[in-house]
Amino acid sequence: MKQINKKHSLLFTIPVLAALVFGSLGATDAFGESSNISLAPDNVSSDRTDALLDVSIESPDRKAEVEFRGGTDGWAIIGGHAYASKIIIHGTAVHQDNGVWKVKSDAEISVGDRHATLDLKGKAVNGKLRLHGTGTLDSGDSFRIILRGHYAPISGQPGDFVLDWSTAKIQNMENGIRIPLFQDGIIHVQPVVPIVDVLNDSALN
Repeated sequence: MKQINKKHSLLFTIPVLAALVFGSLGATDAFGESSNISLAPDNVSSDRTDALLDVSIESPDRKAEVEFRGGTDGWAIIGGHAYASKIIIHGTAVHQDNGVWKVKSDAEISVGDRHATLDLKGKAVNGKLRLHGTGTLDSGDSFRIILRGHYAPISGQPGDFVLDWSTAKIQNMENGIRIPLFQDGIIHVQPVVPIVDVLNDSALN
């Protein structure tokens, strides 16, 4: 009888303790704005801007455009094994009226000892990048690639962006085999200055 009473008392005590613990957390706002503990560095603005537009040079008679180059590296998973993989990209992004950037890029991809060059195209908006393209490996196999990821400017390094592919895969067009990729890297972005503007600046000087 004592054991039954003890079990009942424990069953009653547990929810009471839980209410006290979680209630105290809510009262002290441990994860709220009033908390003294914060992972964010000082003087960081919560306002979000178009990071690519911040790099570009605005002009009343043409759309903003930037040029980028860089790459990502990591691993390709084939048959349950990881092989070193790398993607080098070099292209341009043109700002559209709806806030989307139209992206075109030349690319070189390597998986293990195989290499290929291909053209990529897609869109970038609000820190998200989507690219796709087709190519032929030096072995003769044709493939297509789909890249989806996120980019963000690196604090204190103007023009440098970190790029991470959250979804990246190669599909062999011959046999349908899909190869997942895990990659990230650094991309350098700079404004595209029209030749006309350069000539005008030279004439003024």
